[in-house]
Amino acid sequence: MKVLDIINRAAVVCVKLPDRTVNAETDRNYRKTFVRMWREPTIDALASNIARSTYYYRRSALHRVSRVWLRRLCAKCLAAGRRNDIQAVQRWTGILLRVLNRIEPALQRDPPVAAGVSPLQSQASRWREAEGSHPKPGARSKKHILRLLPPNWDELVWLTALEEWNEPKDQKVLDTLAVALVVPVRPEEFVPGDRPHGRSEGIVVQLLAPERLHIINATVKNHGGRYGAGVVTVKINPTEAGGPAAYLAARCFAAGGRMVIANGSKNAARKRLYNLGKIALPDNDEAITPFVFRHQVMADLKATLGAGRAVAAAAGHCTDRTQSEYGRVENGRRRRGLIGVDSTRTPRTGNVERARNLASRLRRRGLRKK
Repeated sequence: MKVLDIINRAAVVCVKLPDRTVNAETDRNYRKTFVRMWREPTIDALASNIARSTYYYRRSALHRVSRVWLRRLCAKCLAAGRRNDIQAVQRWTGILLRVLNRIEPALQRDPPVAAGVSPLQSQASRWREAEGSHPKPGARSKKHILRLLPPNWDELVWLTALEEWNEPKDQKVLDTLAVALVVPVRPEEFVPGDRPHGRSEGIVVQLLAPERLHIINATVKNHGGRYGAGVVTVKINPTEAGGPAAYLAARCFAAGGRMVIANGSKNAARKRLYNLGKIALPDNDEAITPFVFRHQVMADLKATLGAGRAVAAAAGHCTDRTQSEYGRVENGRRRRGLIGVDSTRTPRTGNVERARNLASRLRRRGLRKK
């Protein structure tokens, strides 16, 4: 096959693929997903025993990265041709042909929606048509892990951390753990960066008085400021809360009343927290990750404050509906020393109240157990 024929063949494929604009993080995640698919025997967005959302994500990664790869390889071939570098032309053309031969069958199985056509008019999802049972959405959520852990699992993890992490190099990860045990932060919120309200240093901890500790978090996942709770302040009395809160108060006092806890990446503490969980909970088979802490704090806040506006604000949500996806109140414990929660954007409410009213009506009709 001639070089121009291969390039034209790749160009035809690229024209059919959508030219989507995505942010840098989404682009990185698409590339990682596509590389994992590339290492599989056959590139296929539909793998066995995956959830629907995973299938659609793999399909999006296939479309996005296939276009990027093919365009880049075509450019390499043409640049080598302009230099009259025959060996480079042959090398890059061979790579382009191998990539095409793997990508084209995958795109035939999962073609992109034609330009101007609504996704609602696209062909039936292969995921729905696939044989066998499908995982229930959210079945692998960390909220389901809480019921499998000892009632005081987070206290055991904290005490183990104080024993294991006592070197200067452990200070930052110990600070990170203390915050994660007190407020429902996301791992990426420790990372400095631009937010809609301005530049974020990371998690800011302030000791205003011996009985008043503020943990300030400029939340992420706000889609340019349209969603999320903005800047969240969780107020705690560390003399009553004890444990990690008292530790943060002591650290703040030593730092002059204010300190910033920041990490270089959202996964900076992930592996160390996982290993710590193995030491603290040797009989536990579940992985302890930063999101397990987030789910537990959410469950505790529901048990302490009741589901609603304050819990949504603490989690960085713009509505009280999203908290239903997090730790259940039956897995929570009442927390001492919690003064309140403020956020620059007040979360919309009503979903929790409607759910309560529906449950009450069902109980009155005998359709739901008390």
